Amino acid sequence: MGLHWLTGRGRGFRCGVCGAEIDDLGSGIGVCAQCLIHDWGRAQPLVDAVHRKSRSRFHLPQEAPKARIGAECSLCHHRCRMQAGEPGYCGIRTGDMESLRLDGRLRALVSYYHDPIPTNCVADWVCAGGTGVGYPRYSMTKGPEVGWYNLAVFFEACNFNCLYCQNWTFKRTAAHEKPWMAVDEMLPAVTDRTSCICFFGGDPVPQLPFALRFSREAIKNRSGAVLRVCWETNGSMHSSWLRPMVQLSLESGGCIKVDLKAWDPHIHWALCGSDNRQVLENFAQLARWFSVRPDPPLLIASTLLVPGYVGEAEVSRIARFIAELHPDIPYALLGFAPQFVLNDFPTTSRAEAEACLEAARRAGLRRVRLANRHLLC
Repeated sequence: MGLHWLTGRGRGFRCGVCGAEIDDLGSGIGVCAQCLIHDWGRAQPLVDAVHRKSRSRFHLPQEAPKARIGAECSLCHHRCRMQAGEPGYCGIRTGDMESLRLDGRLRALVSYYHDPIPTNCVADWVCAGGTGVGYPRYSMTKGPEVGWYNLAVFFEACNFNCLYCQNWTFKRTAAHEKPWMAVDEMLPAVTDRTSCICFFGGDPVPQLPFALRFSREAIKNRSGAVLRVCWETNGSMHSSWLRPMVQLSLESGGCIKVDLKAWDPHIHWALCGSDNRQVLENFAQLARWFSVRPDPPLLIASTLLVPGYVGEAEVSRIARFIAELHPDIPYALLGFAPQFVLNDFPTTSRAEAEACLEAARRAGLRRVRLANRHLLC
């Protein structure tokens, strides 16, 4: 990474569609936001080429397979249809019946660690572990659970292809021998000092059946003690999976944290390799359960402020969408740090971040937070 990161300035680039010189931004996407929004027909081939190149490095499918005849995976919006031996977009399972039965269901490509509470979590400012809200039913203490631990479960696969992924190195694991882990092998990681489990990654979606199975077994083994189940996800699962996720989090005092990466579907596609229709539909469905348990909140939203692409205009639209569902849904805005393909981007400016914060409040949200302030330039 170079001096441009330390000074908060990108190198600049020429838009591949309109030819405009874009100052102080990185060249990772290669198309300006205005052309993504207003000239998608010419922008999409350039954007797709960037995503294909980023995935080929790790021997991942360059697009979701759609075999004319094959096994279909219905876990997420891709609905991959794979021939025998052909991997799906996330790289977890193939079209073989044995893989569809086992992979991401009875075994997972996963790692984990014990994270001391309070931890650096999107929800720590409103959740039971970070604040003590819901004590004694959902929290071990009346305040932050100092001395307790979050079992952070990292799923080493994803059904998005975010060009700024901070955990992109998991793709190296996917490209080599896979260290599969069974539910029973991971259960001992839930100790008597574990008060919550958080599934993240990558993303839990490609291995969601495994996460649900593990959670149920872990809760059963704890005999009524506090053990919250939380999720950090892109929210693109098939809608039929929402109810079992909600049931586990509602009953345990956990939360579902959905990263709303962009409002405009073409900006979302440029950043993540797919549109956001399923994400927004799922978020709206999840919001129907919010009033059942507003504290600790079941549903939390977050958005990463990507310079030049996700700023005040995008945040304002996302915040209005959330506020119309319920104005008390917490919304966290996150400062950007350059990673992966966007490693020549600047960090989010303080002025832009503050403008986004104010825009979210104007939209009617009552619980908004600006996190990662130390990254602002």
